[in-house]
Amino acid sequence: MPGVGTLIDMSGIIAGGATALAFGRLFSDQMKNMMMTVCGISVFVIGITGIMQGMLTVSGGTVSVRGSIPLLISLVAGAAIGEALGIEKGINRFGMLLQKQVKQGDGEGFANGFVKASMVVGIGAMAVMGPITEGLYGDHSMLIAKAAIDFVFIMVLTIPYGKGCIFSSIPVGILQGSLTLVACQTKALLTDAALASLTTTGSIMIMCLGINLIWNKEIRVANMLPMVIIGVALSYIPGL
Repeated sequence: MPGVGTLIDMSGIIAGGATALAFGRLFSDQMKNMMMTVCGISVFVIGITGIMQGMLTVSGGTVSVRGSIPLLISLVAGAAIGEALGIEKGINRFGMLLQKQVKQGDGEGFANGFVKASMVVGIGAMAVMGPITEGLYGDHSMLIAKAAIDFVFIMVLTIPYGKGCIFSSIPVGILQGSLTLVACQTKALLTDAALASLTTTGSIMIMCLGINLIWNKEIRVANMLPMVIIGVALSYIPGL
């Protein structure tokens, strides 16, 4: 059922905050780092699996690769456009602006925790591709993996910033639920090639997120978002 994955993700956020409030002091930095690494491995595997699903076809026992040229074009062009637009910088500036507004108001501790947590769990590759995958295919696995990651993130953030972090589940529910609804409504308009391109390009973003989590890299995943749109557009061009 559409929306189940987002509900699981929201539950993970609430559980992470509740765990921190109850047992936060018992978690060492080493334990939290290991939990984050394990989550990164899961995300990396999900990304690789999606790439294979989108690019590989099996016919008569023969495996063939499809869409390699459009994929290369969408990767290069999408990354270039994303870097030129500074999508990730824009997101970071928005977060800093919200934090400044919070510091000027009342209830700074609660609101500051809410803003910080919302920016961490509400924006990112999995927050976009998870709901879309759920709406198109009814597949909740990406959002379930995101729930595990958000559990760790919120647990870590709640220890210093308090229970305001738990309420980040509300904007996550609204944003991801809306994306799932949009995906459900537009599914009929997408061809098989467009769906395959969406799966492949989105999975590359997920894989890069996994790399960031495992090896502490700084791949600007948000700047890769235009490649998803370009990849879908190229899928409608005959011969590519």
